[in-house]
Amino acid sequence: MAGNRAVYEEAVRRGAARAWEQRWEEAIAAYQQALDEFPDEPDALSGLGMALAGAGRAEEALPVLQRAASMARENPVLQENLAQVLERLGRPQEAAQVYLQAADLYVRQQAQSLAVERWKDAVRADPTCIPAHVNLLRVYLAQQKHREAIAEYLALATLYRDRGETEKAMELCQYALKLDPRHPDILALMDALRYGIPTSVGTGPLEALAEELPGERPEGETPVETARRTALAQLAEVVFEETPPQTGPLILRPLSKREIDTLISRAIDCQARGEVDEAVACYEEVLRGGVVEPAVNFNLGLLYQQKLQLEDAIAQFQQSVSSPQYRLGSLFALGECYRALGRIDEALTHFLEVLKIVDLSTVRQDQADDLIRLYDELAHTYAARGEREQAVEFINTLIAFLSAKGWEDKVLQARQRLDLLSREGPVLSLAEILAVPGSERVIQSLGLAQEYLRRNMVRAAMDELMSAVERAPTLLPIHRQIGETLVAMGRTEQAVGKFLAIADTYRVRGNFSQAVAMYERTLRLAPMNIPARLKLIDLLVSLGEIDRALEHYLALGDAYYQMAQLNQAREKYNEALQLAPRGSPDRHWEVKFLHRIGDIDLQLVEWRRAISVYERIRDLAPDDEMARFTLMDLYERLGRPDRAIAELDGLLQHYVQSGKVPKAVSVLEKMVQEKPGAIPLRARLAQLYLNVGRKEDALRELDILGDLQLQAGKVKDAIATIQVILRLRPPNAEAYRQLLEQLQAGQVPA
Repeated sequence: MAGNRAVYEEAVRRGAARAWEQRWEEAIAAYQQALDEFPDEPDALSGLGMALAGAGRAEEALPVLQRAASMARENPVLQENLAQVLERLGRPQEAAQVYLQAADLYVRQQAQSLAVERWKDAVRADPTCIPAHVNLLRVYLAQQKHREAIAEYLALATLYRDRGETEKAMELCQYALKLDPRHPDILALMDALRYGIPTSVGTGPLEALAEELPGERPEGETPVETARRTALAQLAEVVFEETPPQTGPLILRPLSKREIDTLISRAIDCQARGEVDEAVACYEEVLRGGVVEPAVNFNLGLLYQQKLQLEDAIAQFQQSVSSPQYRLGSLFALGECYRALGRIDEALTHFLEVLKIVDLSTVRQDQADDLIRLYDELAHTYAARGEREQAVEFINTLIAFLSAKGWEDKVLQARQRLDLLSREGPVLSLAEILAVPGSERVIQSLGLAQEYLRRNMVRAAMDELMSAVERAPTLLPIHRQIGETLVAMGRTEQAVGKFLAIADTYRVRGNFSQAVAMYERTLRLAPMNIPARLKLIDLLVSLGEIDRALEHYLALGDAYYQMAQLNQAREKYNEALQLAPRGSPDRHWEVKFLHRIGDIDLQLVEWRRAISVYERIRDLAPDDEMARFTLMDLYERLGRPDRAIAELDGLLQHYVQSGKVPKAVSVLEKMVQEKPGAIPLRARLAQLYLNVGRKEDALRELDILGDLQLQAGKVKDAIATIQVILRLRPPNAEAYRQLLEQLQAGQVPA
């Protein structure tokens, strides 16, 4: 009978417990039982809705949560749950509105911090939700959190700009500028609003270009400055060369050598005097005249960049980037242009390419492929996660590093430190170090710690690393060095915990190849660490590394097997079996796992279950002797000798059909040696000898076969065997004829 409060409360308690354990179907059943007692209880409705959502049934969850929210309109938690499901269903604007409602309820309840979290949720669900941005801005201003307030100012300014309300956007930027007059993102957005350059929140100002003429290379110049000096020097040489520069096809009026020299000389002179427009005009005329010269493209790109004609600059750098002399400088300049345009993802892609080229120049050849994979993964991670602030910070750090005095030497020093660290793990990229401020000091700390460790001063090494962690707590190479130091100290268990935490962090950050390598490092120290093995398998499967995942499945099942946990081992082998068809065919994964499953079934005396396993192996690998022999043995044990012989015949037939007759003979000979009195085996061996023309061996086997048949009372079979012998014309044929006559007369020899 419905309405039983005790039943209701017990069902709700059980539902909550099952939901906590993520046993969603059981939670759903429990909440439905509670609602059978009290159909209009918001708590039960909310619990059912969240359980349905957890089970992946968000469409079913939505009306349930809507009903719960409507019945308890003053409960912000119910509104929050509803918003989460709306967000999961891909209805961001509706989700944002419900988050706003939840925030309003928290405000009324004077729970300001919870209201802030809901406004953040609204912005995450729908970045265009202006009320949420406004409320967050008010809170941050009241709390004097200038950094967060500036971010909201910029977000609102961008939204108003996108709506075409440029004056409102500029006004918001001016308010933000009062909080930080030098903030690069504010200045960049204001420039974009003034000049109509498409941009977005998180951009920085366009880097000013230096105007020096060719001469002594100053310390700390960027790849752009280096390339510019090369370009100016090369153009100066072009003027004095007798051979005219290369020109492109389909030019209406090609320039003469003299005209080209005059224009280039004038362009260089104007560029030196800061007459940018005149220099641009000269370079443009050179290109219109059909001259193909990367140095002209690069210089013209720099001048366009100065004039904030960024799209024109990009077009020129895209021409010069294919030249090895200007590749690094062009990539760097492209990154700057895209950054100024607010196209942070493209800027980051080019800056990462710059760092990749620099980094590849420092590593061994055998490390190159892994390093390239790391940079590709890093670029994908930034793009997928859309972490604009981190991307901009990384770009700023990279620019600072490549502008510092002696950065080339620092790159080599950093590589030396990273290679020492990666001896027991995956290759590390410079990007991991440069992703944090103060990277130079971190590199020094790693170097000191490694030197201390080399001198067996492990305590000093650990103290140095702890100091580095305080400066850069999220920098994983430091934590990796801590782990290696723990190994050196003999504290393996702690090292395993450290490496596992690093692997988990890499995985969360999207650095999957590093995560894989760190899980593998963990397992080298602790091969029986099952949680680490499971995480590694899941990650490898998600990356499509099926063969590697199956290798670890094999190790996982074997670990359970070694611990005599046969059922758990069988379970993992079975899981792997579902994945095995996706592995490389030449690895024969299904057969490998089936053999292990079959072996466990044999140990558990599950003979019938084992038969089905080995039959499956036989179907997959007809020449698998072990499977055939095991099936023969199992059939014998179960009193099915006919099935045992059928398996043997199947194996022999496979050998014959595949041209492996000697293998068939060898197998039968071995079986006859093990069971000399087995009539079916002797008969098949004799026939096989006959088939391959081994008459003497066949006669020997037939003679033994006849004796065995007589001993077994199978006179008719013995008569047939003797008749076969006689057809082979043995040397003692008369004796066989006499024996045949006796048997046919019913006289069986004693």
